[in-house]
Amino acid sequence: MDFGPAGMYMWGQYQMMITRQKRCDESGNAYAGSQKQIQLYVNEQPELLNRAIEDIFAKRFDLQWVSPLKRDRYRKYKDVEFLIALGIRQYGPKLIKFWPKGGPRWDALACATSESNSVLLVEAKSHIPEMYAGDCKATSATSLQMIGSSIAKTKDWLGVNPDTDWLGKFEYKVKASRRCGCLYQTANRIAHLYFLREVLGVEAWLVNVCFVDDPYCRTTQMEWELGMAEAKKNLGISNVPFAADVFLPALK
Repeated sequence: MDFGPAGMYMWGQYQMMITRQKRCDESGNAYAGSQKQIQLYVNEQPELLNRAIEDIFAKRFDLQWVSPLKRDRYRKYKDVEFLIALGIRQYGPKLIKFWPKGGPRWDALACATSESNSVLLVEAKSHIPEMYAGDCKATSATSLQMIGSSIAKTKDWLGVNPDTDWLGKFEYKVKASRRCGCLYQTANRIAHLYFLREVLGVEAWLVNVCFVDDPYCRTTQMEWELGMAEAKKNLGISNVPFAADVFLPALK
């Protein structure tokens, strides 16, 4: 069908609008934000990322990144797939009993080649509201009960008041305004650290990589430090063992 010059122009504008709405191109290459930044660090500047992680834990890891890799179209993993990517697929049946399908999709994953059975989990953010984006999507009673039970065990591990609502809404400050959002993404990632460490006995480490001055949405390191402290306070957490926050400058 021939739409004519005007029709073709409108179709082109529509295609451009759809492209802008997508977070990455057909090869998986992200356009901007934390997804773009973690792709750049893992694939182009891994030595800088490795050094920052080793410095914060004061530990030598010799990290081998398994995602998001350019040769794999920057694929990110969740559920049993993230265990397979880390080479510990034998624990799949236990994960299925710990957390329902649709768990965390990890921004980056690595194996520590200097440590037997040691793995690294990464959550990447470019601005504070990202931490409060996305609440629990589970609807079935079975899934909600499983999530609630696993979160309760994680709270007990951390010494958090069991009445602290990790699935609810929290008010938080960003720059000069107050907003409201859910910290479910943070909560479920901490729960998976607990699962690997305490249930499986796997030497796992969790890193929150906070990108400083990302042009997508500029956040200074001071703003990050205040924002991370506020998030932990909202969750009733003073310290998460084997977890740390890493601040890295956004790459051009």
